[in-house]
Amino acid sequence: MAEISSVKEMIETAVVKSRKLKEGIVVARWEEIVGKVAKKSNPVGIKDETLYVYVEDSVFLHHMSMNKNKYLEKIEEILKDSYVKDIRFKVGKVNDPLKYDYREVYINNNRNIEENISEESFMKNEELSIEEIVDHLKKMALKREEYLIKKGYKKCKSCGAIFEGEKDYCFPCSNKLSKNK
Repeated sequence: MAEISSVKEMIETAVVKSRKLKEGIVVARWEEIVGKVAKKSNPVGIKDETLYVYVEDSVFLHHMSMNKNKYLEKIEEILKDSYVKDIRFKVGKVNDPLKYDYREVYINNNRNIEENISEESFMKNEELSIEEIVDHLKKMALKREEYLIKKGYKKCKSCGAIFEGEKDYCFPCSNKLSKNK
C-alpha cells in the first residue's frame, strides 16, 4: 500500500473517492467549466456518472447540449479523472449559484468551530496527521450541510445529498423513483 506523502495528495485521493467532494468542486467551479452560461444554469448533483443540471430555458438547454463534450472534458481535467461521463440538462428553476460564497461556508464559518487545526495551517499544507485532516474535512462538511439547511436547502431522503426544492428527494433520485414505478 502506497503511503500518502502530503496533504495535497491525500485530498486528491479523497476527491477521487468522494461523490460529494466532486459535486462540490463542480459547483464551485461551474463558471470556469461552462463560462457565462453559468448564470443561466445550476448543477444539482452527480449520480451514476451523470451530472444533472437545471437550465433556465430551452435556448440555453440547446446551447449547453451542443457544448456538452467540451464541458465533460473540462470536468475531467478539473477532477483529474473521468468520473462524470454524461450531463443531462433539464429546463427548471435556476438559482443563482453564487448567492452565497462557498469559501464563506468552508473557511470563514469554520473559524467558529472549536478544532485542533487552525485554518491557516491547514491551507498552508503544514504537516498534519491523516486523522487530523480527515477530522477537519468532516467538520467542514458538517458545517456546510448545517449552513445550507439553515438557508432552506433539504437533505434527500434517498441519497442524503443536499438540494434546494420543495420535494423530499433530489432531482436524480426523483427521476430514479419515477422510472421504477
